[in-house]
Amino acid sequence: MSILNKFHHTNPTEELLYKALHADENTETDTIIQLLETALPSISDKMPKRISKMVFPATILLADQYVKVNNLQKARDTYEAALSLAKTDMDKMRVHESIGKMNYLLNDFEKSANHYLKSLHYAAKYTPKDAIKNVHSHLLHQLGHVLLDNHRSVTEEQKKQADEFQKYLLNQPNTYNLTKLNFYRDIGMDWRKEFHLFNQ
Repeated sequence: MSILNKFHHTNPTEELLYKALHADENTETDTIIQLLETALPSISDKMPKRISKMVFPATILLADQYVKVNNLQKARDTYEAALSLAKTDMDKMRVHESIGKMNYLLNDFEKSANHYLKSLHYAAKYTPKDAIKNVHSHLLHQLGHVLLDNHRSVTEEQKKQADEFQKYLLNQPNTYNLTKLNFYRDIGMDWRKEFHLFNQ
């Protein structure tokens, strides 16, 4: 056996991770979940660095698959596990956003708002303060929903929009009114400013 053949995917865990991370778009979600649920628990510190580098993207991929099958509790837990693996501010921003989204969908609005604010904190690190509203419009939009959708002042029409927004977040058929984006974004922006001032 040549040295290269011996090196290529000799570790069963590496093989499973590789298959999952390089699965094509036709691969069944259940298959990817099965591969990753088998591989990730067997990761150890003794494994080569090339394997440890796959753990973060594999954990995110597993969480994404749980969302696809509507297992939001497992998705949230898995995104939370990914948070301790995130190295860059960009990764932390994205993971906090995902956790915020899952908490919103699970009606845990307090935790959701906290994670969206943390996501915006990391976003602000590489975005000028006067550009945050435009550059991170989607984060502020989602935060606006978190703040309004569980508020006692929410109207019947806004409740309907909240239901449609949840479908929108899950990529399900919906009638969400995207013309309301600025309305919710402004709520998120105002609250972000207040929170920032409060915590200075």
